[in-house]
Amino acid sequence: MMWRISCNISLILFLFVGQLLAQTGDWYNDEGGYTFEGLGTKREPFLISSVSGLTYLADQVNMTPGNSYHGVYFMLTKNLDIGAHYWISIGCDAAHPFQGNFDGNGKTIYNLYINNSNSEGYPASGLFGYLSNGARIENLTIEGGEITGDVSQSISYTGSLAGYMLCNAASSEDSIIIRNCHNKHVTVVGGETDHSNTGGLIGEGYAFCDGDGAVYILIEDCSNTGDVIAASSNYPYTGGIIGKGRGHGYCDGAMSSSGSFIISSCMNNGTITGGRTKGDEAVSSAGGIFGYGYASGDGYGFSDGSGVFMVYLCVNNGFVKGGNASSPNAMSFAGGIFGYGDGYGYGDKSSINDTINNGNGYGSGKFTITSCANRGIIVSGNASDKETITSVGGIFGCSSASASGDEQGKGYGYGAFSMRNCYNAGDISGKRGCVGGLGGWISTNGNGPNHTLSAIIQDCFAAGTVNKNEQSSAVSGGIVGRIRKADKANTSPRIDRCVAALSYLNGIEGNTFRIVGQLINSPTSSRFLSDNYAYVSDGNWGRVNTIRNGIEWRGLMSAPPMDEWNSAENAWQFPRSNNVMPRLRGLSGQINVPVPY
Repeated sequence: MMWRISCNISLILFLFVGQLLAQTGDWYNDEGGYTFEGLGTKREPFLISSVSGLTYLADQVNMTPGNSYHGVYFMLTKNLDIGAHYWISIGCDAAHPFQGNFDGNGKTIYNLYINNSNSEGYPASGLFGYLSNGARIENLTIEGGEITGDVSQSISYTGSLAGYMLCNAASSEDSIIIRNCHNKHVTVVGGETDHSNTGGLIGEGYAFCDGDGAVYILIEDCSNTGDVIAASSNYPYTGGIIGKGRGHGYCDGAMSSSGSFIISSCMNNGTITGGRTKGDEAVSSAGGIFGYGYASGDGYGFSDGSGVFMVYLCVNNGFVKGGNASSPNAMSFAGGIFGYGDGYGYGDKSSINDTINNGNGYGSGKFTITSCANRGIIVSGNASDKETITSVGGIFGCSSASASGDEQGKGYGYGAFSMRNCYNAGDISGKRGCVGGLGGWISTNGNGPNHTLSAIIQDCFAAGTVNKNEQSSAVSGGIVGRIRKADKANTSPRIDRCVAALSYLNGIEGNTFRIVGQLINSPTSSRFLSDNYAYVSDGNWGRVNTIRNGIEWRGLMSAPPMDEWNSAENAWQFPRSNNVMPRLRGLSGQINVPVPY
């Protein structure tokens, strides 16, 4: 039997010693090759009706020189069972990406097993390994199996559908689209590498424009029910849909670049387990939808660089546990939707390629999350000592806005984080660090004289409990555990028109309050908070805490803003399973916001 799948290494590497599954049967008929039925056009796509056909596609992409099938269309016509074979990804490395259109046609691929834990040269693990410009994967379910990521290199990308996506353009527009794709009970295990990006569907996606153009990656109407298990790593980023995503616009000269990353209408029901940190100052980040999200824009000379990261109408119902912060000065973040998110902008008047010093480069990074909900239990990882940090929240673990403009006064940076119309009904717990009903920690950080920062949470709702069963030494808040305004930041973070309706709130005495547990670098709450309301039925309360979190703290509403308020019982009446957000009177944009299951 000939395997014919070649990626510049000996194919004997795939016959792993001690594999649990037997390698039996032919992938396809090697006598005389294989021919796709169809023309490969949109109207008459190449048809794949057997495992042999799917394997032939992988062979053609992975061979040297390979065929990326850019602009070519494929359609799956039958359910396929990979069975007793270990799969080799379509697009096995960065030199052999898949760029075609693959329509799953509502079909299912069963029993997908990949084991790269003993391999060399395959950092991207999934049905597809590498996807690049123009790739479209739609209408496909993968059911049953296990994906184990690579351990041989410094970085690994692991997902059931695809390991790594890169959409990169210097002077044009392009995209990658993942739509209506589903992981159904495929276990995804990250590779133990320095950087380990692990997702139920996708390991990592990067939309990067470094010239006069625009690119985007869209993940839409996708779901995960598989367990996602991170490996120990310096930087383990782990999510139900995707481990890490980034939108980045970078340009130098008189041009404009934009890179956007968008996640829309996705859902996770799987269990997400964050990775333990290994090296000094390591960061672990885990979330129900994604682990780490980053919007960054860099503008040099006369250019305008813009990065965007957008998330909306996403839901997590699964259990999320943050990774243990087990190394010196390590950080661990966990949230129902995401672990860590940042909007960063950098502007410099000088070109990096020459000596021009009279430009006005502008860079902006905008991270936005809208109309998302968490119903799952969220638990922080353990912190090994006082130098480590954990942060956990119903929607996010940590979020920030950061920017830098050059000191001479012509470059400009804009960094923004915003969250609106989001809802948490899951129980949150963390023994140390920062814990909040919606978020653990939100901060701003700016450098240089020319920058603007915006970090804001508006029209959001937190229910459930915070640290009900924990003897916690955490900084805890009904909305956010900690707000920090960096010394050089020219704009404060804000929380406006939000409601905390918790049945229990507990944390360290003196740093547990109904809206925000701790304010850093601001003497008064009025700089951070306006028109919020909190009701907590039970918790660890002293007299000072109760007063500070009652109507005597400026910025709180004078009356409950909800139609479901029961004045006789002094509580809100609504089931946690509502498929719409609680109806909040007088708050913008929050009347019957749909929250899909």
